Amino acid sequence: MRVQDQAAYILHHRAYRDTSQILELFSRDYGRITVVSKGSRSAKSRSRAVLQPFVPLLVGWSGKGEMPTLTGSEVISHAPLKLHGNALPSAFYMNELLMKLLHKHDAHEEVFNLYENTLFLLQDIENLEKNLRIFEIKLLQILGFGMNLINDAETGEIVQSDKCYRYYVEHGPVLAANPEQDARSLLITGATLIAFEKGLLDSAEALKEIKSLMRYVLSYYMEGKPIKSRELFR
Repeated sequence: MRVQDQAAYILHHRAYRDTSQILELFSRDYGRITVVSKGSRSAKSRSRAVLQPFVPLLVGWSGKGEMPTLTGSEVISHAPLKLHGNALPSAFYMNELLMKLLHKHDAHEEVFNLYENTLFLLQDIENLEKNLRIFEIKLLQILGFGMNLINDAETGEIVQSDKCYRYYVEHGPVLAANPEQDARSLLITGATLIAFEKGLLDSAEALKEIKSLMRYVLSYYMEGKPIKSRELFR
């Protein structure tokens, strides 16, 4: 198999032998793939500076099996990203989510576009948390794990802004008759659920609640596997 001029980003890279490396790519048309980049760690390699995370690339590869060989790479002429402060660990966090939630060789053009757009939005430090939460919920939705935010999972009634709810993964919010009981689920206000549904996370309290909600939901879908990139925020 030979592929040329494929839009892609590097999600992860690791050393391989003396001067080569193994790259985990997220491509527009072929999804997540693993390739060997021969000699790209050598001091004389022209691609050494190009093959970095968060750089929009056009790449090519060839070969059979699970790990073909990278045959070309060049930077797409976008303005360089300026990921300052928490924007950089946030971008690594996004990469780790894609590594753990996407199956290899499954094409997800919609996810690719979401990822690319969110990378640029991360440059807006003031709305960093909001854009990350929106990325998380849209990613789950595209992958078939859409979240119910506005209907009581037991009664079907619309969530009320002045009520408190327990959130159950794969079901949604349920009115909390006794908020101090039932540790199996997450407690969240109706007002925050409504705000999240509308994409209007403008208060620190709402962002805090939604961050806890998304951490709870993502942990479920990743079967409790730790997210190592969270350590970068510390």
